[in-house]
Amino acid sequence: MDTLVRLIGRLVRHPGYRRNRIVSALLLRHLPADAGYAWRGEAVLLDRLTRARLDGATLDHLLGSVQSEYTRLRGPADA
Repeated sequence: MDTLVRLIGRLVRHPGYRRNRIVSALLLRHLPADAGYAWRGEAVLLDRLTRARLDGATLDHLLGSVQSEYTRLRGPADA
């Protein structure tokens, strides 16, 4: 869970992050509404995700989705 929260924090702080461009509906459901350097909600997000009692498959999906979104924002490796 801590890894997921850390990755979501990194994603929402990325300058290219746009919430309305997230592909995964499940990830979108768990993303905070605010973003950028103003967002300091790791503790709040951790609490919310813990209370959601997500199962292992859902956590795996969320981890994969947030990693894919971050990779997409970074652009091609050869750019």
